[in-house]
Amino acid sequence: MYYIKDAKIRRFTELDGVRCAEVEVRPGAADDPELLVYITATNQKDGHPDYDMVRIIRNDADLELDWYDNNLHSAFEEVTDKAFTDSTHITAGEEREKFKRELLSYGELSTEFAKEFGA
Repeated sequence: MYYIKDAKIRRFTELDGVRCAEVEVRPGAADDPELLVYITATNQKDGHPDYDMVRIIRNDADLELDWYDNNLHSAFEEVTDKAFTDSTHITAGEEREKFKRELLSYGELSTEFAKEFGA
């Protein structure tokens, strides 16, 4: 499981024609990479806004070596489909949902999403 030490919205952008929030997630474990998680609003459930993680990028950039912020090297790897795996205690889908719930409840992120997406 990926533990969240810090998370903040870097910017709002469009991804494949869909408005998304780009969220920078810093890990709680020393050996875990930083993530860029792209979140978009989906249909509401029970009158509450719902969100989906549409893309997850592993950020292994080292500021001393990768001082330029681009995607032409392997420091940024898309891991949307392989970020979560089955374990003996939890399925990949359950782990993904748990991570999404924890991310959405971190700090003021859900309030910022609601303001931006009009939910």
